[in-house]
Amino acid sequence: MPNRNERQWFFDRLKIKAIIHRNRKQTPKKVYVFLDFDGVVNVFAMPGTEKYKEIEESGKFEFFDRDCVANLNRLAKDYPLSIVVSSSWRFGGLDYCMEYLQDAGMEDHVRFDDVTSLEVMESREDLIADYLLEHQDFCGFVIFDDMAMPHLNEYLVQTDPLRGWDEERDRYARKIIDKFM
Repeated sequence: MPNRNERQWFFDRLKIKAIIHRNRKQTPKKVYVFLDFDGVVNVFAMPGTEKYKEIEESGKFEFFDRDCVANLNRLAKDYPLSIVVSSSWRFGGLDYCMEYLQDAGMEDHVRFDDVTSLEVMESREDLIADYLLEHQDFCGFVIFDDMAMPHLNEYLVQTDPLRGWDEERDRYARKIIDKFM
């Protein structure tokens, strides 16, 4: 499917909101988390930053940020999340993504269910909307990404690629998710 035009986005957002409304009283609840890696759990270390200095001093480079992964662990412990990898890392496969995050400190209780489509021609925002329209068993969703998503902005926790999923972004995600609980 080619990228949506504004008219299609209008109707697809209405459909998504109708799904949320219809499923809001379902039990058990299911909240999708669309997870990007780079800029969310993988934090970029710029020269001169504290993270960069730590890497230089230790001589050990880890692309992931253990504090960001710890925030994922806590959120998954507090809410009925179903994680869908929307990152380009999804091309490595769901098992690879899970193993990568387990090496970064992801705990066993964190539930990964799927990846968005492997179609390359669509924007990530379109892929997320497609996924939601194809899997209508959710009562809400939140997106963790460092890219803007103007059509799904009210569900987006946009991260700073130099800070990733920090405490501030975690609090914001919880406010979004609490609306569905």
